Amino acid sequence: MVGAGLLLFSILPFGLGGCGGGPDEVSDPEVEGARALGLRSGARLHQVVLGGRGTEEHLLPSRILASPGDAVEFVTVDHRVHTLFFLVDSLSSEGWDFLVSSGQEASPPLLSRGSRFLVRLEGAPLGRYPFQSRGHGGQAFGVIELRTLSDSIDPGSS
Repeated sequence: MVGAGLLLFSILPFGLGGCGGGPDEVSDPEVEGARALGLRSGARLHQVVLGGRGTEEHLLPSRILASPGDAVEFVTVDHRVHTLFFLVDSLSSEGWDFLVSSGQEASPPLLSRGSRFLVRLEGAPLGRYPFQSRGHGGQAFGVIELRTLSDSIDPGSS
């Protein structure tokens, strides 16, 4: 009988956590973050985490599928210095011109845990935006793929 009491008490806190809110009250952090930045309705804020160990540099995720008007936030999760920059030789000339004209072609050094670099994609031409992150001798590569929703759906995939 003691076991049944423990089971009830271990289930009870989880059951209470779901009370008071319907499915309409569940928020999407990408949408909430976009609203907080004043991005257009329907835009999303994607997040890429930068970190590392030793001479290794890591970023997660390494591929972002974004739509026009979205933004991408790069956030450090350690106390190492990270720098992020877009690869000019791998970008279309229009993509590079957009990044340069908006001052987003490279981050300043991200010096401490929680440092952020924001890339706003409002007005950016569609296409691939390959980037590199460097920290303590290591490097990691990623890409932002900016495309419309209809381009993101591949009818041939299952």
